[in-house]
Amino acid sequence: MYNEKETIIQRLTQWMEDLGQFDLPDWDNLPQLDLYMDQVILLLTRYLAPLDRGADERTITASIINNYVRMKVIPPPVKKKYSRVHIAYLVMICTLKRSLSISCIQRMLPEDHSEEAVRQLYTEFVRQYRSSISLLRRIPLQGGGAVLTGSSLLPEDGGSLVTTSAILSTLSKALTEFLLQSDEPEDDDD
Repeated sequence: MYNEKETIIQRLTQWMEDLGQFDLPDWDNLPQLDLYMDQVILLLTRYLAPLDRGADERTITASIINNYVRMKVIPPPVKKKYSRVHIAYLVMICTLKRSLSISCIQRMLPEDHSEEAVRQLYTEFVRQYRSSISLLRRIPLQGGGAVLTGSSLLPEDGGSLVTTSAILSTLSKALTEFLLQSDEPEDDDD
């Protein structure tokens, strides 16, 4: 049991260190020139590689991008080229799709595909992403930490970090879906 906990602490420590070195690009660091599909895939793969560790499937492919266009999640390319707006949308979508459905993500994105609207959303998304990473990295690995009194990422009662992470993920997803619910009453066909 002790050895198992030590292995979890080592893996968690490594993950936290990797997370601290990962950063999403700022709006001004996104390409200003329009890109072809293969260039977009290479760029997004590089941007999001740390999030894909251990993933069974590729985060982004040509067919995935084409589906997002077909579903009107992102605007269509212009003359088969993708702009900074497309890249920003795809970074946000690929970051969130590990825990949220595409329809849920789509409700978070602006219907106005103007560069200014997307720039504002993307800039705020990156700011909040960095803030979330900072918060997560301040949670102590073992109990008695100063940030969250008596809290720890490692359950003190011998519980599983995997289970705790899964529960937190589920609760976060449920909260997001709840916050994105429409205030419009559902139709009753009675």
